[in-house]
Amino acid sequence: MESEYQILTHLQENEITTQRRISSNTGLSLGAVNLLLKKMIRKGLVKVEKLNARTMRYILTPQGMKEKTRLTYQFVRSSYRQILNITNAVENLITAEQSTNGNQEVVLYGPADEIEAILKNTLRGLNIKPLIKRPEEDNYKPTPEQLILTWRHEDEETLPANSGAVNIMNLV
Repeated sequence: MESEYQILTHLQENEITTQRRISSNTGLSLGAVNLLLKKMIRKGLVKVEKLNARTMRYILTPQGMKEKTRLTYQFVRSSYRQILNITNAVENLITAEQSTNGNQEVVLYGPADEIEAILKNTLRGLNIKPLIKRPEEDNYKPTPEQLILTWRHEDEETLPANSGAVNIMNLV
């Protein structure tokens, strides 16, 4: 589904292209691009005009635009569900931790990315200002009074085994 969406988006922006360029721009293998394009042509999502031996003009049909819209809608719904799952997991964790251990300092340990933004926003709604720590900072030493939230396994592995870090993605 995501691969088809990537190809449809590329074709919408670049009618005159090659499969190699599609592969390069989408990160899909050349073989995958070839198979997916054949499938889309059979389904009537894309029309092809041969411009020369190596270059084709790929035209999104009205059905192709409709499919791209449908895939976009599915992606947005799925993403929003994931955001709600992350938010609920954080709220439940914080509530449980506060009832057990009182108010702990919350540390966000990971890269500055979209997941961090979701976590910050959720914590803001709980009136919690987290401490932000990056894995590349060698000087961070967690304390037992801190609740450490991570979201990537590779970051979790850089912390001491007894840090009590919680990978929030394991809770969703």
